[in-house]
Amino acid sequence: MKSSKEKVVAYMAKIEHIKIYEPVVINEGEGYFMRGTRVDIGSFSVVVIEQLHPNYGYFSEYMAWIKSFHIAEWKSIPVIRCSYDMTLKKFLQLHPSLKSLFKKRNAIDYILNGE
Repeated sequence: MKSSKEKVVAYMAKIEHIKIYEPVVINEGEGYFMRGTRVDIGSFSVVVIEQLHPNYGYFSEYMAWIKSFHIAEWKSIPVIRCSYDMTLKKFLQLHPSLKSLFKKRNAIDYILNGE
């Protein structure tokens, strides 16, 4: 984990049909942190969730979510045991600061403007 004096660099990049959003990092307390990063690739959106465990010292996989314009709801890809059977509603109740990563995309804006 970076010291409080180190600057964290956040970024957003757009390369043709790929848009990477600024990661969201939340302090869960007792040395635990969650990091969520969203990438829109064409008509798909992927949100990757990682957890920093105090015994690890680095962010490790937790779970991922995927959605496209033709998928009605976000689909979860659980990785660790506590992410199994996780609904988006339950996940956002546990981690409300990550809600911005799941904003709805407008298919018309994407088709016309690539947004």
